[in-house]
Amino acid sequence: MRITITAKHVKVTDKMKDYAREKLAKLERYFDRINNIQVVLDRDGLDNVCEINISTDTHSHLTAIVHNPEDMHAAVDLCIDKAHRQVRKLKEKLKGHKGNDKRKKLGRDVKKLTTRMPRETTYEEAKNE
Repeated sequence: MRITITAKHVKVTDKMKDYAREKLAKLERYFDRINNIQVVLDRDGLDNVCEINISTDTHSHLTAIVHNPEDMHAAVDLCIDKAHRQVRKLKEKLKGHKGNDKRKKLGRDVKKLTTRMPRETTYEEAKNE
């Protein structure tokens, strides 16, 4: 996973870049098919803007953008949370949910094939003998 951090109209310290990299590295825990992450930190008037573009090997592209007037750290945190939700949603879409249905169908077929045989003697009759 390659992480690229760029800044527009604002100077970003190495400490801020390390903070963003540390937070973004945790995304790989949830979805290991991420190829590239591009982060753009920008100042638009009084707002701090964080934009995260994620590309995966499933040819999916995710984009999360947050405008926050308070702080760049807060903008990064909110944007990473937004990207995390999008990654989890993508993973759920890609996950196959057909296994449970196949097991149910197999259970129904087995149940049809193995019909109960009528017992000739009941427990009470066997007990009395």
